[in-house]
Amino acid sequence: MDGISSSTARTDYLQLLTVSLKNQDPMDPVDQEKMVNDLTQFSILEGIENLNSSFGQFMQMQQLSESVGMIGKSVEYTHPITGELQSGTVSELFTSGNEVRLMVDGATVGMDQITRISEAAA
Repeated sequence: MDGISSSTARTDYLQLLTVSLKNQDPMDPVDQEKMVNDLTQFSILEGIENLNSSFGQFMQMQQLSESVGMIGKSVEYTHPITGELQSGTVSELFTSGNEVRLMVDGATVGMDQITRISEAAA
């Protein structure tokens, strides 16, 4: 279900269920137990997606909290294009999408690029 949210899937399922109930054969009605099981599974899926979203937000806040202590520190990082090791002082941090980014001497650096952290030279 990559690219399809549980909300979309649930809406589609309910639309199909409505059409199915409107057009059902009175002599062979829809199995209500199966219908309840399907709705329960969609509810569980929606709950898991909400939990994953909340966990992702928690992880971002945790990473932000840890990153605040890096302001004013000297860092070494791997340049994403050249692969060269570069260094500088962290002046600020911000989020870009779900990622915490650092401003290091005017360059935007991802947390995953940091290879070393030390006290800035006085």
